Amino acid sequence: MNASDTWSGAPVLVPAPAPSLEVGIPSAWNHNGKSSGRLIGEIDLAATPPAVRLGRSYVRELVGQHFGADRSELGDLELLTSEAMTNSVLHARPRRDGTITLTVLHVDRYVRVEITDGGAAQGPPRAVDEALPTGGRGLALIKALATDYGTCRGKGGASTFWFGVGVRDGWRLP
Repeated sequence: MNASDTWSGAPVLVPAPAPSLEVGIPSAWNHNGKSSGRLIGEIDLAATPPAVRLGRSYVRELVGQHFGADRSELGDLELLTSEAMTNSVLHARPRRDGTITLTVLHVDRYVRVEITDGGAAQGPPRAVDEALPTGGRGLALIKALATDYGTCRGKGGASTFWFGVGVRDGWRLP
């Protein structure tokens, strides 16, 4: 599937300026080392390519039910979830139990999606002048469509990549 098949090019996010969704400050983390916000859902998935489709569907259904949004309003969120999960499955190590965790939070007027894996895969670093792989458009899409994004390192080398998108006008806030 091409990105152009999913995204119409019309702006769909809450206009800037938006507050940062960076929750790395101590007050934004709870005692378990997890980010704050209202938990909408969390699921552990096998760190395999089929998990990407399952994760995308999971996020769409959760956010749709939580905010009363229909599928046509959730295209960007699905696309970004797919890109972030694909990156984790293809380029990171799974956690020790062979899974990645997908977490969906409601933070103020934003939906924040987190993908936690076992951290960066081992291997030789890419040379500076080496061509980028033919893929690699996921981060560009995330930069273009997400309100905010980032990474944080957890216990035992685990890594969490997160992104946030604004809650659209018309979505009911619980």
